[in-house]
Amino acid sequence: MDLVFNTVNNSGAGFKDLTNSDHWAFGKIPFYGSVATQFTDKWAAKATLSFNYFKDGKVMNGESILGQSEGGNDAGYLAFDLGAEYYFLNTKKVTDLFASRNGSELFWRLYHVANPTVQVNTQDVLTLNAGLGANVWFSDHWGLNVTAIGKWGLNKNSSNQSQASIGALYRL
Repeated sequence: MDLVFNTVNNSGAGFKDLTNSDHWAFGKIPFYGSVATQFTDKWAAKATLSFNYFKDGKVMNGESILGQSEGGNDAGYLAFDLGAEYYFLNTKKVTDLFASRNGSELFWRLYHVANPTVQVNTQDVLTLNAGLGANVWFSDHWGLNVTAIGKWGLNKNSSNQSQASIGALYRL
């Protein structure tokens, strides 16, 4: 089980300009939780629910957000991912390195872009995700998780995203 802080990039710039902090959301509830079950030595099934917000001045789908402090709404981000992880180094003692492959359904609530007359409605976006991560274990039950995921939009008007996370792990 993970309890993790995350940041999301949905600027519409793809993998260009990844270090631009205006493209990364880390607001209000930058949290995700997940549950995984290992069904072989190398494979696990995982479900993840993540929350975040794009606030004033952040770029989402190529547009600057006009957030609550500017008379608009912050753009909410919610993702539910189902997928599998392949552990290519799985020591069960200190470090697990893994690759993940999953899909998600994303929802954004109503928000305004920099032009206050332009309002963007809630979207459902189906994505195909792939990523890399590591779990570092400090005891039999507690560890640290670091993950980076690319999310490729499958809908006609959806953009690609990326999500990075770091947080605590608890193993039952």
